[in-house]
Amino acid sequence: MLYKILIVDDEPPVRELFEDLFRSENCSSISCATGEEALEYVKKEKFDVVLLDIKLPDMNGLEVLKNIRDIHKTLPVVMITGFGYDEELIAKSKQFGCSGYIGKNMPVAQIIATFKQIVKVAKEKGCKC
Repeated sequence: MLYKILIVDDEPPVRELFEDLFRSENCSSISCATGEEALEYVKKEKFDVVLLDIKLPDMNGLEVLKNIRDIHKTLPVVMITGFGYDEELIAKSKQFGCSGYIGKNMPVAQIIATFKQIVKVAKEKGCKC
């Protein structure tokens, strides 16, 4: 197994897509639909990386990211978005320790390449992956 990933997205087809995509890359994953569920998983299980949607039904991704940082200071968190790249949002999320961004509309090969690059950089910076 390459990485254990927590996928957080409120859309079942998106979760399934990422699960299938990362399974084909020899990763294991657990997925959930809300920020609250994500925080419960992060408290009780060890992950190498979290893929976190910016828009969730119970809290936004930035709130979840802040809470993850309270639990694990160095866990790589990659934000996923279907809404393009909002520079202000990117700046805020980096302030809270986001490792990078993946667009839901990226081609599959680009999603994988971007994910691997983000995790590689996070490891080099000393994240506990």
